[in-house]
Amino acid sequence: MNKLHYYPGCTLKEKTTNLDNSTRAAMEILGYELVEPEGWTCCGAEYPLTEDKIVGLAAPARILRQVEIEGGNKVVTTCAFCYNVLKRTNEALLRDPLKQKRINAYLRDDIKIEPITKEKTTDFPEYFSTVWVFHLLEFLKNEVGFTQFHSLIKRNLKGLKVAPYYGCRLLRPADEVGIDDPEDPHIFEEFLNALGCEPVDFPFKQECCGSYISVSLPDAASEASYQVLKSAQNAGADILALSCPLCYYNLDRRQDRIREKFPEFTGFPILFFTQILAWALGVEESVLGFDQHFFDPRPVLYQEQKTEAVS
Repeated sequence: MNKLHYYPGCTLKEKTTNLDNSTRAAMEILGYELVEPEGWTCCGAEYPLTEDKIVGLAAPARILRQVEIEGGNKVVTTCAFCYNVLKRTNEALLRDPLKQKRINAYLRDDIKIEPITKEKTTDFPEYFSTVWVFHLLEFLKNEVGFTQFHSLIKRNLKGLKVAPYYGCRLLRPADEVGIDDPEDPHIFEEFLNALGCEPVDFPFKQECCGSYISVSLPDAASEASYQVLKSAQNAGADILALSCPLCYYNLDRRQDRIREKFPEFTGFPILFFTQILAWALGVEESVLGFDQHFFDPRPVLYQEQKTEAVS
């Protein structure tokens, strides 16, 4: 079993355990044991709007340093926001030696307290951007290979039409994130093809779902989310797949609010990409957290199995 550093992020431990559990189950089948960096904290959730104040880069830099301390040279994450923050921080430190020097000076005062002995540690090595940050989609394509799925697939997803939703954090800014071409991405579609699904192209796959304005301007967020969902529906998708916990909240958990604003909207199933992967690899339903979804995706998944069995 290959050990791989994995940064889950805060949301996966509380609000989207279905993303965390499906990731772990799928990666175990693919031969990877996911290892969380010791003592990890929130990455900050949003990349700082200004890098002049080095404190904005401290949390993600500390996470990356811990991976390096533990002997890792790669870290994966599934959350689009966490990926964006960690990857951009690493790139910023790699490209700017002065910024790297400043962040190491800032982190030099860190204190680690052992929970049992209460012994304090302050001697931390400097971080030199040696850790590669991967989004799990990127890691599956470049390090594992999508073709490796074929011999491990237990559930046939042929005929399942899935709309791949990139959102606004996986592809931009292109020169810092670089998971795929921001104007014409294909990595999500390639992933779905490898699982036997039928990817459905739709105009809003790279549009924002409303993001954080779901708190300050919920009606505006509902409209943005509705446009994404309706776009996928109109394109003929059975399910929309995504990787972002906030997108999941806006597009799935708030469908009751969307229905109030747009009565003609009947609902639409949403799945994390790792749930589709784990489902295809034969992971038990009880592990995947389908009951956490506002719109239950199971009828569509089981209907596809029945259809395949009949054909």
